[in-house]
Amino acid sequence: MSVINVENVKKVYPLYNNKKDRLKEAFSISGKKYHKDFYALNDISFQIEKGECVGLIGLNGSGKSTILKILAGVLTQSEGKIDIEGKVSALLELGAGFNPEYTGFENIYLNAMMMGFSKKETDEKLQDILDFADIGEFINQPVKVYSSGMFVRLAFAIAINVEPDILIVDEALSVGDVFFQQKCYKKIKELAGKSTVLIVSHDLNAMTKFCKRIIVMNKGNLEFDGEPNEAITQYFRIKQGQVKENLSLTSNKSNEVLNLEDYKIPKQNEYSGKMDVIIEKYFYSINDEPFAEYCQRDDEIHISLIVDSNKDIDDLIVGYQTRDKYGNEVFGQTSLTSEVEQFQLEKGKNIISFKVTWPEIREGDYFITLGIGEGIDVLNQTEECWINNAIHVVASTIGKTIFGVFNNSIEDYTIERVK
Repeated sequence: MSVINVENVKKVYPLYNNKKDRLKEAFSISGKKYHKDFYALNDISFQIEKGECVGLIGLNGSGKSTILKILAGVLTQSEGKIDIEGKVSALLELGAGFNPEYTGFENIYLNAMMMGFSKKETDEKLQDILDFADIGEFINQPVKVYSSGMFVRLAFAIAINVEPDILIVDEALSVGDVFFQQKCYKKIKELAGKSTVLIVSHDLNAMTKFCKRIIVMNKGNLEFDGEPNEAITQYFRIKQGQVKENLSLTSNKSNEVLNLEDYKIPKQNEYSGKMDVIIEKYFYSINDEPFAEYCQRDDEIHISLIVDSNKDIDDLIVGYQTRDKYGNEVFGQTSLTSEVEQFQLEKGKNIISFKVTWPEIREGDYFITLGIGEGIDVLNQTEECWINNAIHVVASTIGKTIFGVFNNSIEDYTIERVK
């Protein structure tokens, strides 16, 4: 039985070049249009069965939030048909549905009333909501003084504890701390099967765990609807395709010289170090996919650096450091500790290339810092130039077994002069 039925839905916004065009169209006697139509949603159709937990993913601007707002009744579609069976509880933008002047208590009753609950029914749910939100005495304060974390705690506690027929969640959980997120996902897992859940999140690994089905959106179109692992693959193909649109790669193989224009230029605030040697540009690929972000154990990351040195360096060190999204150092390595041959770096421009094999590691988001230094051992070395958080990697353990063994040495380490 379908509880959500979306049929040929479109959402069109008029785009004007300037305010004058808007006025010209408003007062046009002939009905001439001075705008272009922008399709936030373009002929979207899908059905969701009772008790399903469905994920919705896509790049920014793909239409995810727009379709959720239409399902929640916040927006109206331009064309198409929406049928919803059951009581909907939606957690959209932070603070949506809250009166900032009301206290947390008052907003609980306001939101419950908007969802069709009587005061008596809300009284019965009140303690569960308070326990889940766990914001203490702040429940008696106007929500305008709440932090973003407190806001999302209360909002989610209300949305989840009224036991809706349909729960819609749009990225709000990314605001809460990791312990609250864990509690929320546990509650969603408990709801699955009883309530229908439609959730948007950038935490792709969590989506594969909780959702039996994932819908992939791209530029207002529905690109894929089906099995989670394949959906994640489709998502990264879309993301990779957008990167390739801006590239004219002569090769994506790490052992061939690339067009120097294909390399990324670091931002000034990403640099640190003594800076006698500067990493001007860098290029990387994962399993020969340029600037890919999705990887698993044993995948190969090929990295090339264009460096400009104002001196000769006899004992060059190339290294990297991997941190999680909280800034904790997870693993790293240098050419000095990887038992590869040490190279001399000549004054001027050089290309330094090396390979790293991604280790067995917990799934999640990781950021790789790239660096150049010099020295003969770990006690006598100088950091010349580092690019902080140069590479973003989304690590997955799908189909893999975690044993906690690192194998992350630098391999295939080469240097060549830029001609």
